Amino acid sequence: MQTSESGIQPAGRDVDVAIVGAGPAGARAAELLARAGASVAVIDPRAPWEKPCGGGLTASAFTAFPELRELSEGMRAVRRVRVETTPSVGFSFLLETPVYMVSRAVLGRWQLDRALRAGATLLAERVRSVHRDRMSHWHVDTDVDDVVARFIVGADGAASLVRRIVAPKLQVELAPTRVAFVPGAGPTPNQMTLQFFPETVGYVWDFPRPDHRSVGVGTQRGEWARPRMDSAVDALRRSSEACDCRDEELERAGAVIGTAQFGHGDFHFLGGEDFALLGDAAGLADPTSGEGIRNAFRSAQLLAEAWGRDGTFSRYPALARRAFDREFHVSRAARHILLERGAAVRMIGAAARRSDGVMALLGACLDALNEHDLSLLGLARRWRRVRRRIRADREDMVRGRRTPEPCHASDQTSDGRLLAGEEDSVPHGCEP
Repeated sequence: MQTSESGIQPAGRDVDVAIVGAGPAGARAAELLARAGASVAVIDPRAPWEKPCGGGLTASAFTAFPELRELSEGMRAVRRVRVETTPSVGFSFLLETPVYMVSRAVLGRWQLDRALRAGATLLAERVRSVHRDRMSHWHVDTDVDDVVARFIVGADGAASLVRRIVAPKLQVELAPTRVAFVPGAGPTPNQMTLQFFPETVGYVWDFPRPDHRSVGVGTQRGEWARPRMDSAVDALRRSSEACDCRDEELERAGAVIGTAQFGHGDFHFLGGEDFALLGDAAGLADPTSGEGIRNAFRSAQLLAEAWGRDGTFSRYPALARRAFDREFHVSRAARHILLERGAAVRMIGAAARRSDGVMALLGACLDALNEHDLSLLGLARRWRRVRRRIRADREDMVRGRRTPEPCHASDQTSDGRLLAGEEDSVPHGCEP
């Protein structure tokens, strides 16, 4: 390790807290801990970057973190949601409160700027290894030099290197995603689309951001290979483009999201006196939706609360269990019923066939997820409100075929299921 002539390490390389990863969780923790007086180095070779995900910020995120409204000029508010199994079978309705679409690069830059203004240091370096020495100091070896810290935080994503060192027994499900970034907001810039498939734990999405669309898919690991995931993305993308025949090279990317099982006692793996795991590194993505931004911020907030109590991370696992345990059990039960048992596909079909009650139930579930109200009483109240809205204003609740009509059906069977490995072909009405 390099030192100055006085023997003291350069500023920023001998710190109280080293945070690996500068995504929403790591940058938020860096801001909060720096504001609390800790010297913080956050280490990430490419932050801020565009993570391949939907980029939806739920209404509950704005309730919990109102400072997110500083991003208002870089977001798109979306209230209309289309839920379908094929372009012909589904329905759309209005959420009670909007979901806000944002580029992850924009979100990351905003949060990282806040951390730097609070006094944290960014080291744009790649981490090679992490270990603890005999004096109980953490050493983070990068491609530049060593960083020495009293405390270490793993916020380095679902495939976390830090997790493998500090909590090797924590089992995290890795769900792959594939995304295409499409220029422009598309023909329906005020509507997001969610498409579900039989016997698939996951879904395809089309989210309109301010200047482009995030069209992607997330599935349980091992269910779909990359060609089938890309085919699903392209099928939904083309069915939403009113036969736009441009043959352009789209930016594509893939990643994994992390969800832990969190059985009895598992939360203690999330931290100890001098280490902690946040966000996807802790497996805190929602088990049903895969949404992870809100929980990334929440985990950072809980870590800062633990630090404020005694200057260590000792209380963080208990705080995380109190915050996440019940909702993860509820979400896993919902995933089992809706996705693993196929109830979501059957319910969408029933709603599309004029069942107001089923449509209202699905709408109430999405409203509840958006506003993070997981109580049965709250769901019942939402169901009644949505059903009244359906009966009062049929124009806001649209069933049947999506508009614009699909122009690319060659990679689907008659019932809408994707054919594995099918090659892309020319959209209907387009010359080869």
